[in-house]
Amino acid sequence: MLEWRLFIQRMKWCVFGLLTFVHACVSQEIVGHVVVGAERMDMYIPLLEGKRVGLVVNHSSLVKGTHLIDTLLARGVRVVRLFTPEHGLRGQADAGEVVRSGRDGRTGLPVVSLYGKTKKPQPQHLEDIDVV
Repeated sequence: MLEWRLFIQRMKWCVFGLLTFVHACVSQEIVGHVVVGAERMDMYIPLLEGKRVGLVVNHSSLVKGTHLIDTLLARGVRVVRLFTPEHGLRGQADAGEVVRSGRDGRTGLPVVSLYGKTKKPQPQHLEDIDVV
């Protein structure tokens, strides 16, 4: 029962993040440049303060040419685990290729593959995470 409550709590944070992203996209005036939600750090960084963060990212998760992981770590966000779908965290896997779990070579953070045997995070992957 406790695992279910934790899952629901984390899903609420995911929905909140999605709504924040949509709001950022809709409210942004577009003047020759599209501002993606990840670049609207002023809106979400304060919400991540003091939280243990998990990220679902791949090689296309960029903020002005820098990977979102590296950007958030440089801003002092406490990223504790990375989840990656097809193509792997830094784009090292070809289409359809199984992506293995392990550690990110740049940050040393644990990486959980969501493109292989496991298609969704397991309860143990979420135990030490406050927000995804």
